[in-house]
Amino acid sequence: MGQTTSLTQEGQVTIPEEIRDALGLKPFDTIEIYLENGEAKLRKAYPSLDELAGSVPGIDVPMEEWSAIIRDEVAEAYARKFLK
Repeated sequence: MGQTTSLTQEGQVTIPEEIRDALGLKPFDTIEIYLENGEAKLRKAYPSLDELAGSVPGIDVPMEEWSAIIRDEVAEAYARKFLK
């Protein structure tokens, strides 16, 4: 079963340490809170590929090209490892 915590006057809640540890949450991590079958659930949020795409300075590659780039990189890594 879950753990009990309280809501502050500002609407904030402390996530119990056991839950933070189980989810691998660290200070300033982003979490997603959503409703499912009338219950509020939370999980660690990860950035989407769209959010990551513009995060590397100097690299301006359209999202449509990333799958081809990744496929080529994986193929090259495979060739280096297994086709020496």
